Amino acid sequence: MQVDAANKPGKPPVSITVKVNERPVTFADRKTTGLGIKQAAIQQGLPIQEDFVLFEVRGNAPLKQIGNSEQVNLRENQVFRAVAPDDNS
Repeated sequence: MQVDAANKPGKPPVSITVKVNERPVTFADRKTTGLGIKQAAIQQGLPIQEDFVLFEVRGNAPLKQIGNSEQVNLRENQVFRAVAPDDNS
């Protein structure tokens, strides 16, 4: 029996849905990187690019920039914003 890293024997499959630019993006693992979030969003049809700057939106707290190689522990309904590098908003 073959088992991938996201679906270890004895554990139910993981499905985490977060939002990137207000659109749902689903992951099969709880851990990824900033680049992994952008790549998954692109694969799932979001009109962003890998060079966009990624931020975690945390309620009323300031946005937290997420680097491409930064490890991210995903939580259901977590919110991210991907912004073009020349966008000063």
